[in-house]
Amino acid sequence: MPEVYDRTVTTAPVRCFRTKLLSVVVWLVALTVIGNEVDSTWYERSWQSAEGLPDNNVVGVAQTKDGYLWVATAGGLMRFDGARFQEFPLASLDGVPNRVVRAMYLDRRGWLWLGMDRGTIVRIAPDATEVFTNVPDQRATCITEDSLGAIWITYAEGGLTQIKGHHVKQFDSATGWEPGGATSLASDNAGRLWFAKGNQIGLFDAGKFKTLLTLPETIGCIEQRQEGGIWICAGRRLLSYEQGGQPQEFENLPSEPDGIEGTALFEDRAGALWVGTDSHGLFRCTGTNAMQVPTSYFEIASLTQDHEGNLWVGTTGGGLDRLRPRIIELLGTESGLPYESIRSVCEDPSGTIWAATQNGLLAHWQNGVWNLRPGGTNEPSGNFSCVVASPDGGLWIGTRDHGLYHFKDGRYRNWRQSDGLSSDDVRSVLECSNGDVYFATDNPSRVEWLHAGQLQPLQMTVQVRSIRALTQDAQGQIWAGSADGRLLCVKGNQLVDETSGITNRLLSIRCLYAAADGSLWIGYAGWGIGWLKDGHYARISSEQGLYDDYISQIVDDGQGWLWCAGNRGIFEVPLEQLEMAARDPQFHVRSIAYSRGEGFPNLQANYENVPGAFRGKDGRLWFPMQTGLAVIHPDRVPTGAAPPPVVLERVVVDKQTVASYDPNLLADSGNLSTAINLHSTNVILRLPPRLSELDFEFTALSFTTPENVEFEYRLHGLDDNWLEGNPTRNASYSRLSHGRYRFEVRACNIAGVWSPAASLDFEVLPFYWQTWWFRLFVFATFTAGVVAIVRYVSFRRLHDRLRLLEQQAALQKERARIAKDIHDDLGADLTQIAFLGELAQQDRGEPEKVADRIGTISMTARQAVKSLDEIVWAINPRNDTLPHLIDYVGQFALDYLRLAGIRCRLNFPDQIPSHALPTNVRHNFFLVIKESLHNIVKHANATEIQLHMDLHKEILELVIEDNGCGFAQAPDNALADGLRNMRQRMMELGGEYRIESQLQVGTRVILRLPLQADESNVRSIA
Repeated sequence: MPEVYDRTVTTAPVRCFRTKLLSVVVWLVALTVIGNEVDSTWYERSWQSAEGLPDNNVVGVAQTKDGYLWVATAGGLMRFDGARFQEFPLASLDGVPNRVVRAMYLDRRGWLWLGMDRGTIVRIAPDATEVFTNVPDQRATCITEDSLGAIWITYAEGGLTQIKGHHVKQFDSATGWEPGGATSLASDNAGRLWFAKGNQIGLFDAGKFKTLLTLPETIGCIEQRQEGGIWICAGRRLLSYEQGGQPQEFENLPSEPDGIEGTALFEDRAGALWVGTDSHGLFRCTGTNAMQVPTSYFEIASLTQDHEGNLWVGTTGGGLDRLRPRIIELLGTESGLPYESIRSVCEDPSGTIWAATQNGLLAHWQNGVWNLRPGGTNEPSGNFSCVVASPDGGLWIGTRDHGLYHFKDGRYRNWRQSDGLSSDDVRSVLECSNGDVYFATDNPSRVEWLHAGQLQPLQMTVQVRSIRALTQDAQGQIWAGSADGRLLCVKGNQLVDETSGITNRLLSIRCLYAAADGSLWIGYAGWGIGWLKDGHYARISSEQGLYDDYISQIVDDGQGWLWCAGNRGIFEVPLEQLEMAARDPQFHVRSIAYSRGEGFPNLQANYENVPGAFRGKDGRLWFPMQTGLAVIHPDRVPTGAAPPPVVLERVVVDKQTVASYDPNLLADSGNLSTAINLHSTNVILRLPPRLSELDFEFTALSFTTPENVEFEYRLHGLDDNWLEGNPTRNASYSRLSHGRYRFEVRACNIAGVWSPAASLDFEVLPFYWQTWWFRLFVFATFTAGVVAIVRYVSFRRLHDRLRLLEQQAALQKERARIAKDIHDDLGADLTQIAFLGELAQQDRGEPEKVADRIGTISMTARQAVKSLDEIVWAINPRNDTLPHLIDYVGQFALDYLRLAGIRCRLNFPDQIPSHALPTNVRHNFFLVIKESLHNIVKHANATEIQLHMDLHKEILELVIEDNGCGFAQAPDNALADGLRNMRQRMMELGGEYRIESQLQVGTRVILRLPLQADESNVRSIA
């Protein structure tokens, strides 16, 4: 653990017991009573269990000098970098009963002290962790340190313990300490130990506890005061007190509701006193008033401030809160705005804000109150679209249906289509520096000019869609932008299209902003920002680092930043960087987004009406948004802060951690990890050559806007330039060659200042074949290798030739088999047909014999056709699958047995896998089935035959069962030869042929064929 950077305040005394329901009711009542005192200038961001916190009860928060934030909860101790939590494995320590932390303190040496559940005290130092078990088995409530470095712990039961070095001492009434009652401890800036017990305040001096002050009310908590002495929270009263003096009233907490009790005090660097209460949230006190600051929960347990000025609040139920001044305020209907979506906004000379809402209302804001319309005689009506304040106090008001109004001195004047306007639909109004007024209309889309109260015609050189933007540049030139991407300029009494002179692409324009330096900034829909100055045009998009390509509003804050609002919210970009990117397309700009970081993830700007965004007299920026009126406080943007410290947290080789900033925080660190400690100096890693992936995990310790921290990294020896880091805060490299490398990573803060790089040197060791001795060995064995290769190639060629001869022999066998089948089956049938035809020719005189011959010829022809079909089916390679075999067998059995007058039943599976079967296996298996059916038809005298098929682990089983006469013993005749032939065929296929039969019952023929046939068997029966 590094040295302490900042002081912290943790859990204070024991609180009175209340049910959570009662506390919630009291909290709601308190908000109702003092709701007008809530300080809305503070933005609260909370982290709870859904964001990685193990428990929402946060008893202590502290920041160490290296920048990490440590969070003690009822679910364990976590280290936080602003983006992710890492757990310190307390439960793996001997003597620690569980992960529950009751109190935490960070001493001046940078050591963390934890009061654990059941009394155990844990000290976490940079080089060691020590557990103190010889302490009371009680719940610690408060921990502090005196000037001698002794640690003092109070307990809920009123006990007191001192730990000095390794010595533990208990205090009792002999030293003036009376056990019992709630107690709070604090050390002042001189290191003296103060205590509060009941309504008494005292000091520990010369080994004794001495009471110095007695108050009329019970004391909730005490805390160190920067100017000396202590702060006291007694009931509602906040007091400052020094030894030898009288307590001084600083401020009072609100008088209502009743029951406010302080639980934590903290004085920030600005001198404000923060007071956490047990049921009424958090208050900020400056000596003049006590303002309530929103928190995620009503019960506050701990307070601290980090080195960036953020205030951290630990709540008992709401998790961890961060408080900082809000950069963006969003004025919506809750502030009195009549409608939350804003079309147009402006500020008059008195500082009053005027706004035209999306539903056509006109409102003005003054002294924090919204009112509708300015009033006066001849009050206008219509759907208001835009409003412009004149320097002389007048107002120009555009409507969507009643033309243009001017309001001054309580009276209105109206111009409509009957007065010469091209349309009563006025979208935008622009008052120039010379008092002339230009306004854009819809239906038709035109720009009108009002000079000295008289309408002047402007000729359009090109027809355009909606005019969305109007502005006057520093030279007094009037510009307009249209929805179809045309940039127009007023020249005399004409509106001239200048688009072709600057760009050849018509990109939809949403807004225009004229800067004081004479440049014109153009906001596009989906194409980023355009820049036009002195005839030079350029476009900057997200490819160059722009946060959003949809730009709806643009305004300059006067401090060197251009603020933009678009579809993804509000962001700012340095003007200098934008101009550099305009001149150099390879230049990368830095955008800083605020919407999500300010708690507005769905913020989206409006456009199409002028005026839009503007900078007010007080420097605030105003943006019309779809969900309200956004107010930007550029003065609250952190500036001048040091860049965030960068930490290289882990090095992972092939998913195994080899180096860590703190090995104790590794996920698998039940025991001390063997990973190298990156916190040590002069660390050089030596990595094995067989690494597939090398990952570096890093972080930047910035908590104000961690989402805006940018990283760059490079690997010397591989990368020539800095590479842009990703939001996951890691870098990966694959299969690095052997050699020495240095990894560097740096971070940039919100002000654009880069931090010094964190680096790590490492070496990837060579493979053994990359060493000199291996190369010598390779050269020596090269000749032997060549000989082996030649020998291998020769044998391979011989093997391929033998295999080709075997294939040719198998082909010849298959051809011979086909020829034999054609000769034996088809040839015999054709011969018989020819013979019968000759006999029929001879018996022409005997019609009965001729008819008999012709019938026999027909039957023989059908048999020849069937034999031909079997031959074609057997040799067709498309049928070399199990489903084709099953389909063919089933159809053959049905047709064959139907002709024999025997009923056939098929019991085949619905889903048959597509196993491949060689042609010869399929053919021979079919012949066995065919011969079996032939024997049954010829000898069994059966009336019904059933075919059952099943698949058992790559074994096809076919059972042919009849209800014929059966037999008791296998026949010893020609039929027996047939059975032996079928059994021989199945054995050659690697299968099994079995017959089961009973007299007068029937016969079962069982065929089992392996679907993964042995190749030797396949060849042997080819």
